[in-house]
Amino acid sequence: MTPKEILNFIVEQNYQAVENALENGFDANAIVNNDVTGIEWASYTDDFRMMEIFWKYGAKPTTEYIEDIVAEFENGKTYLDLQEPEENPNDYPDLTADFSVTKWKFLQGEFNKEEGNYYNIILPVSKFVLNNEIVSTSVDLYAIELPETLSSYIGKTVSFPLNPNDGYIDGSVYLKNVHNPVDVPEMKFLELENDFIELEITMKFDFEYEAIRYKNEILKTVVKLTIESNV
Repeated sequence: MTPKEILNFIVEQNYQAVENALENGFDANAIVNNDVTGIEWASYTDDFRMMEIFWKYGAKPTTEYIEDIVAEFENGKTYLDLQEPEENPNDYPDLTADFSVTKWKFLQGEFNKEEGNYYNIILPVSKFVLNNEIVSTSVDLYAIELPETLSSYIGKTVSFPLNPNDGYIDGSVYLKNVHNPVDVPEMKFLELENDFIELEITMKFDFEYEAIRYKNEILKTVVKLTIESNV
């Protein structure tokens, strides 16, 4: 079993497949993608059932949020105790008839430093409905190369090559059961504080790549992201 296969199982919420892999020796603390472990990836969508499976097989917390969840497991609670009541699709905007990323609302995102001069961005999308199903997803941007100090970029716009050219940002959004590519041609650095960075990001959503019947779109949006103290 490869890390990529485990990642796909996590995204697909295939709990039995993940548990079988862990039971057969897959390391619960292994990196599944871009320095992110399985339990951390599951935490991005509050998949407590998946987090509990990884914890049961020895996964260690990698963030304060996961530490809090693990503490609940250690105190005898299960994922059922942590899950919110069943949601009603009527509580969320229905984009079935007129889907567009321009209608998405981005929640508080994260800006994290990886090895060397590389960073990643996680942009959670506020839940919406497609075909009577509640969609919970995020735009994930990895391999963002910024060789200078962050403060030196404030007020500047940085351009990036597009996939598959060297230096491209590895972006995607999980929708309609597939990972749809997201290119980032440019990023403008607006403001930097101790715990936050504000960016204007241009994103090109390639929905035709996986043929999910939506048109490709370009979105320019301003986001304010929490940053790690070591960034």
